[in-house]
Amino acid sequence: MSALAAAVPIGAQTGGVISGTVVSERTGGPLAGAQVLVQARNLAVATDASGRFRLVGLPTSGTVEITVRRLGFAPRTLSADVGQLDLRIGLTERAVELGGVVVTGTAGVAERRAIGNAVSTVNAAEIVATQPVSSFQELLNGRAAGVSVVGSSGQVGTGSRIRVRGASSLSLTNNPLIFVDGVRVDNSQASGPTTQGFGSQSISRWNDFNPDDIESIEVIKGPAAATLYGTEAAAGVIQIITKKGSAGRPTWNLTLRSGGNWVPDWRTRFADNYGTVPRAGGGLDTVSISTRQLNDSLQRNFGRDIFEVGALQDLQLSVGGGTDALRYYLGVGYEENQGAEPVNRLNRSNLRLNLSAVPNDKVSVTTSINYTSGRTYLPYEAGGGGATWGTYFSSPAFLYSAGNPGNPQLGFRSGPPDVYYDAYNNFQDADRFTGSITLAHRPLAWLNHRIIVGVDRLMEDNQALSPRDDVIGARYAAFSGLTAPTNGSMAVSTRDVVVSTWDYAANADFTWNDRWRTVTSAGGQFFGRRSLFRAASATGFPAAGLTSLAAAAIRDISGDEVFENNTVGGYVQQQVIWRDRLYLTGAMRADDNSAFGTNFDIVTYPKLSASYVISEDPRVPLPDAVGELRLRAAFGGSGQQPGAFDAVRTYAAAGGFLTPANAGNPDLGPERSLETELGLDASLLDDRLGVEFTYFNGTTRDAILSRLAPPSAGFPGSQLFNAGRVDRSGMEWLIRYQPLNTPRVALDLALSGSTVGYDIKSLGANTQIVAVTSNVQHRVGYAPGAWFDRRIVSADYDPATNVVSNVLCDDGAGGSVACASAPAVFLGNSVPTREGSFSIGSTLFRDWRVNAFFDYRGGYSKLDGNDRVRCSLFNLCRINYYPQDGYAPELIAAHRGGTAYTYQLIHDASFTRFRELSVTYTIPTPLASRFGSTRASITVAGRNLALWTDFPGIEPEASFNSGTRGGAYGQWEQNVLPQLRSYVVTINLNF
Repeated sequence: MSALAAAVPIGAQTGGVISGTVVSERTGGPLAGAQVLVQARNLAVATDASGRFRLVGLPTSGTVEITVRRLGFAPRTLSADVGQLDLRIGLTERAVELGGVVVTGTAGVAERRAIGNAVSTVNAAEIVATQPVSSFQELLNGRAAGVSVVGSSGQVGTGSRIRVRGASSLSLTNNPLIFVDGVRVDNSQASGPTTQGFGSQSISRWNDFNPDDIESIEVIKGPAAATLYGTEAAAGVIQIITKKGSAGRPTWNLTLRSGGNWVPDWRTRFADNYGTVPRAGGGLDTVSISTRQLNDSLQRNFGRDIFEVGALQDLQLSVGGGTDALRYYLGVGYEENQGAEPVNRLNRSNLRLNLSAVPNDKVSVTTSINYTSGRTYLPYEAGGGGATWGTYFSSPAFLYSAGNPGNPQLGFRSGPPDVYYDAYNNFQDADRFTGSITLAHRPLAWLNHRIIVGVDRLMEDNQALSPRDDVIGARYAAFSGLTAPTNGSMAVSTRDVVVSTWDYAANADFTWNDRWRTVTSAGGQFFGRRSLFRAASATGFPAAGLTSLAAAAIRDISGDEVFENNTVGGYVQQQVIWRDRLYLTGAMRADDNSAFGTNFDIVTYPKLSASYVISEDPRVPLPDAVGELRLRAAFGGSGQQPGAFDAVRTYAAAGGFLTPANAGNPDLGPERSLETELGLDASLLDDRLGVEFTYFNGTTRDAILSRLAPPSAGFPGSQLFNAGRVDRSGMEWLIRYQPLNTPRVALDLALSGSTVGYDIKSLGANTQIVAVTSNVQHRVGYAPGAWFDRRIVSADYDPATNVVSNVLCDDGAGGSVACASAPAVFLGNSVPTREGSFSIGSTLFRDWRVNAFFDYRGGYSKLDGNDRVRCSLFNLCRINYYPQDGYAPELIAAHRGGTAYTYQLIHDASFTRFRELSVTYTIPTPLASRFGSTRASITVAGRNLALWTDFPGIEPEASFNSGTRGGAYGQWEQNVLPQLRSYVVTINLNF
């Protein structure tokens, strides 16, 4: 007998039977954990992971009334005939769900109605089942208001930069914390075998976690919500909650995916390049070269296209089940993903095991174990090769050799892509183990406590190898400077990171009478992080086939460092509850961190919040159109710690002697952020319309800045100190509407978005500007990391002489001045200030589901480095050869200034993208059962299907994520592969 029937009273096990499946009316997907009741006979069962249920002990014939309930959905009561074995019950999602459980940002598990701050929840299991999502960052993109996923490259395996409510720190990473089942994990968003200081190929550690194993994602967005996480949490906290088993017989799920990736419209989307070539009989002609011409040349010589369709394949298998005392979930998966270039590919394996044991009604033990291992291959990048460098910056001159066609470069910059594919081998191996155990104990009816112990261990190996290849060197070095393959080179680096978590919490819950209840909570955490970095390089292999460091002529150990950082903190919290509709919460947290200066004491953070479910108060009259209405408010603080050794005076070893390195600062402490949230949640029009709205206003004080170290200390370079202040405010909203819901057709819409504004109030005494790069500044009165540079406002151009004269620049006060003495003026924000998404879904004839998803990002600018290289460095643009063709004199002057000006390269990068479209067909149960499946579906989906933008460059959603032009504010695009378009066919089978 199935364990699902355990709730059926003894003696009622015989008689009639009703069985079926509970599904989401919106998506058609199964709903696990739904309660199926026959109240007249006191029968109740829960659905399993496939949404299945079986009611026994019913009368042998006739009709009974069944009620189905599940959190997040409106309850449904219907009549069913005894003996019906294929009953399909669809539940409609509530527009606003106040009874849902939230685990992030609370002292334990709490209902959403009790929390005064906004928590965004992403139903990962539902999305992954039908959408073309292959990574965690794709899963999160556009699905949580206030969260921006800023893409880097379209290369397979690369990651994005995630910002929650923008970026308010002036010097630190602005990376949110990430937890998996309560355990903190490495949140690095940029790693990999990058070269030459560029960062378009950064690999994000966030994508190590398999979307198929994720049940849901919770996002808390600011200090008001992150107080209990203390120092490091001011940039937000993202919690991944993985799938757990349900009591019942084993439920198997098999998912097969197959598809392809490609660069859309690549033959026509890249600009033609210009150059001079020898003219028959002497002299030079100016001609152009197009991507089509390049591709024809590559086809003739190498038999392939510049960009091709890369295959995507994915296999996932999971099983879950168990009894009331022991439940399990086991998932295994393997992914192969090929990019648009043959050397760009990802191979990854995943294993997840979750166990939940409940030996009695007072104790429960939950374990969560994940292991992932994979290799990511990336093309040689940055200023030297691959398809993007060679194609974007091609030249007609590279088609000619000594006045005749036949240059082996074939028009490509430096050399054809295939030469670089043969000459370089760049990859990253990553092995990661994340495990935790949670022990919960309820010794008394009013007292519960739990402890979470976990570890996240990452072993990362990056290698960039260029074997000795005399054939390539002899053929191409004379034309392109491609000298590295002649002698060979190798660069290797390893990064081993161990993150440890110890987290204890206790709650005392007292009900004083029918009106008042209190919950007193206390807890503490230890978070430890140990990072080991090692790097070595070598050049000059004496013979082909030798690729070890020991065999090279010149060797260098460029890095061998260990960083340790530990945080110890604790909190107390008091919650007062009145009539289960008014919740008042106050808390205080204290932290100490090993990165604080020796003169800095413990830091404290406050928390106050209120939540009032006003619709449940009979004394408050509300219009009939209002179903549920909640008002909420929160105030709280959190922080960001300095780097591990920023406060410490350090020395470097050189030639057997110690030399001063970092001046340190014993007074250095964390950045402190305080924020206020005000919001409401409402359901309207018979629960067909839901609105969630939040306003936030916060301040970061003691922001960390850099200044020259005092010469008297004898240390060179800079010293960090606390002095800055940044204010930010904004709004977030989510609107859900179901205009149509009939047995044959249902339509649902969702619109979410956010805005954020910044104002740097202080950069320290007598300081108005802090330069980040040559054209990125922190400036009082503006957002962090804004674009600033000189801007030409007038110039004269004489076509007869081809001379530009009388060049004047913006003086910052509405006038003009000679450019040599002109100030840098504001050109735009580098961090998005607006984001949003719109989704539309329709269920047709019960078995068909169509979903479309659009996302938007705006209010920021990006530097088009492709235009900079083409026009100002390599003279490949039409303006370089035909300036008289209607170009503005100011633009001609800027291009002729080489790299002296960047204002003409910085453009509004706002865009709207048709992100996803999917069509899912759920095979009828009788047909699916013929091959042993209880539920089967087929989905055809596409990703990155269309783009609307005024950005004149190649791709608004591409930027460096690390390196000298990347990092926190690096909206810089240069030979970055555009976002790939993809299609995926998914077959999902439940057994």
